[in-house]
Amino acid sequence: MFKAFSAFVVAAVAIGLAACGGTSTQTSAHATSTARGTLVENPPLRIASLNAAALTADLSASASGAQLLQLTGAPACGVDFYYVKFWTVGGANEPTESSGALMVPTGSAPACSGARPIVLYAHGTQTNKAANIADITDPSNAEGDLIAAMFAAQGYIVVAPNYAGYDISTLGYHPYVDAVQQSDEMIDILAAARKALPNTLATATGDNGKLFVT
Repeated sequence: MFKAFSAFVVAAVAIGLAACGGTSTQTSAHATSTARGTLVENPPLRIASLNAAALTADLSASASGAQLLQLTGAPACGVDFYYVKFWTVGGANEPTESSGALMVPTGSAPACSGARPIVLYAHGTQTNKAANIADITDPSNAEGDLIAAMFAAQGYIVVAPNYAGYDISTLGYHPYVDAVQQSDEMIDILAAARKALPNTLATATGDNGKLFVT
C-alpha cells in the first residue's frame, strides 16, 4: 500500500509544483551559531506545496489511496513541506548539524490556518543513513507520506527530525536508544521549527502552543 502511495505522491508533487509555485524562492538567512536549537537557514527550503483538492482526488483514484483515506479521512488541508536544518548534539554532547521535516497545513478551512497545534514525531528504527523524512518526492519515503496524510492534512503542524548521524549530519554514528541525546534532539528541532514558522510561505498558519508527541 505505502509503495503505491509513494508513487502517487511523486505525481501529486509535480501537480502541486505547477499549481502552487513549488520550491521556495525566498532568500534565507544563514546562522553563524552552532548552539542547540539554532535554525541553520531561516526560512527553510520549501520542497513542495500540495493542495487538499488534488490530494483527495488522486488518492480516491487508486485502491491503495482509497485504503489510506479510510485510515486518515479525506484531507481537510493542503500541506507545505519544508526541509529544516538545525544544530543539536551527539551522544558525547558534541555539536552536529541535523535535519528534518516541517509540514505546515494550508487552505481556507478553519482547521487549516490560524493558530494550530504541533505534532512532534519521532520515527522508528531506520537503517538508511541517507534517509530524509522531509523529502516527499522520494518514492521510498513512506513514513513521510503517512504522517503528512495522517496529521498535516488534518490541520496539525508536523515537526519530524531525521536524527543525528542521518542525512546531512556529519556525526559518524547515530546515538541509538540514547535517551538523553534523542530527547534533546526532539527539543532542538521543535525550537528550530518554531523559529521557522513565522517566516515560511504559509504565513496564515502559526503555533497555538499545544504540543502532541508521537
